[in-house]
Amino acid sequence: MSQIETIDSNPSEKSIDNWYLVTVRSKKRELFLKYLNIAISQNQLQDLVIEIKIPQEAVYQDIVLLKTSNFKTVYIQLKNIECFQNIERKPLAPQQVNRMLGIT
Repeated sequence: MSQIETIDSNPSEKSIDNWYLVTVRSKKRELFLKYLNIAISQNQLQDLVIEIKIPQEAVYQDIVLLKTSNFKTVYIQLKNIECFQNIERKPLAPQQVNRMLGIT
């Protein structure tokens, strides 16, 4: 008999960087991004906020995609930034991120 290997396709390690959907006040995305970049510089959050992407389609006008290494810490920081509304608790799948960014 041959052995069957099981592969965990969804590891739950805390060190994994995940993409999260951040919503901002209506028509205030550019202002939020300005304040976010200031907060990253002033508070040395470069290791926490790994990458920021902006979907270009009009349907996503109040959304920012944020790649972070620690959801709890980034949530605490985001709450203090002007124009921030919410961050989804569940990380986005890479396919969702690509679709929102128009990457096929």
